[in-house]
Amino acid sequence: MSDSRVLLAIDLGTTRLKVAAFSEDGRLLGRETARNREHRSIEAEPDDTSGAERVWQDPDEWWSDTGELTRRLLASPALDGAEVAGIGLSARANGFAAVDAGGALVAPSWSDGRHLDQMRLLHEWRASGYHLANYAAGMVAKWRWLEQHEPTIAERTAQLLYAKDFLVYRLTGEAVTDPTSGPDREDFDPRSVTGLGIARDLLPRVAAPWELAGEVTSEAATALGIPAGTPVAVGGHDGICANVGAAAGTVGAYAITIGTHAVVRAVTDELVADGYRFYGIPPERHIYGGNAVMAGRAADWFLDTWLGHPDEAARPDAFGAMDAAAMGVEPGSEGVRFLPFLAGQVAPELRPGASGAFVGLHGAHGRAKMFRAVLEGGAFAIRAIFDQVLEWGGEPTVVRFTGSGGASPLWPQIIVDNLRRPVEATDGAVEARGAAMYAAVALGIYDDIDEAAEAMVQVSRVVSPDPERADRYDALYEDWQRVNDALRPLDEREEMTGHL
Repeated sequence: MSDSRVLLAIDLGTTRLKVAAFSEDGRLLGRETARNREHRSIEAEPDDTSGAERVWQDPDEWWSDTGELTRRLLASPALDGAEVAGIGLSARANGFAAVDAGGALVAPSWSDGRHLDQMRLLHEWRASGYHLANYAAGMVAKWRWLEQHEPTIAERTAQLLYAKDFLVYRLTGEAVTDPTSGPDREDFDPRSVTGLGIARDLLPRVAAPWELAGEVTSEAATALGIPAGTPVAVGGHDGICANVGAAAGTVGAYAITIGTHAVVRAVTDELVADGYRFYGIPPERHIYGGNAVMAGRAADWFLDTWLGHPDEAARPDAFGAMDAAAMGVEPGSEGVRFLPFLAGQVAPELRPGASGAFVGLHGAHGRAKMFRAVLEGGAFAIRAIFDQVLEWGGEPTVVRFTGSGGASPLWPQIIVDNLRRPVEATDGAVEARGAAMYAAVALGIYDDIDEAAEAMVQVSRVVSPDPERADRYDALYEDWQRVNDALRPLDEREEMTGHL
């Protein structure tokens, strides 16, 4: 292995885009980050009853930011003279882009609920025995919405792409996805494609995450500042990349991600009848878990609310200062409880109308106590999901933290005290490392992902529970559950439904 050869990883999250460089033995050499711009509008068609608010991100901005971050990263002193051996990609689920025959974007990646009626119909249709993975269903539902409400755009559409695959397309000109981002199998079910009336050539071809999608085109090479012909791996869904990049992809391993969402994932080699299966790690491993939607983003939301959207470069310092202040607050936040359901609740139960709330506030409660309550509310939500996932995955062989929240000195400790079990952490770049590992396998540097994990993943710290705090959190968790139950009547308010 050469120290001058690096693996570039592009990780497109819901909130942020990250571009990182790794050595072939897994050392993080540098990383650049940009916050994704979210656009909003209150315009809607007169006959559209799905709600007037429109929320979207522009995939072309993802691409321009990828170029800017890559050029900035490769210009850093740590990467002076480095050769990019290959590129791997990771991205969130449900991102969506539609392009025309010339590759131009014709529909953005929206996150509002305009397509929920189509999703409900697809769920009913799927219940009749057709296979359509959740993420595939999301893209099909959005396509059907375009056909009904934006027929001119639908007529121009030549290719439907998931978020990661849009970047692969911009890099290589190839329309290709992986099973975990799309069909959750080797290809889209032909019966489902036919039954939905969708042309198969609108959907990307499917390949394993560790296969090569293609090579960087001359146009993409100019945009990124790297040589044309650089190999690009297919890559994977960021949840899979998190498990893989934390060396938590083997049977019995658990991963807890604290990013935009707070997610618990367990790896099994068997199907669980009553469990919620996210997707599979090809060919024979399965991921079961639950998602505390937006529970990770709640900390960002709090900072934005109190500090007025601090500059992205200043955000780590702002978070660190708030984290340090909250460390001076005793467990329980002096009676303040926070429900982190800023976009409804998905697990361990489905409550679309669930909402976020502070409860127990008094005049003496400042932002440090409120911020600790936010962290504790996220930890309690994770605890509820973890207990459920234990029933499906059994006792874990190892539990690993992933996501930017795992770098906090305080939040992982609160979670560990609640779970009463140690959790290991790496350097916080696990989704990107997972993408780099897929690229390493695609390039033949390692034979498979397990070998890559052994060589490229290092544990940086172990967070262990404190028995006394764990006892306190048992009582506080019960109180948090009582607060949660007491606010259930708010779920039924008309304006709070339809978030998911």
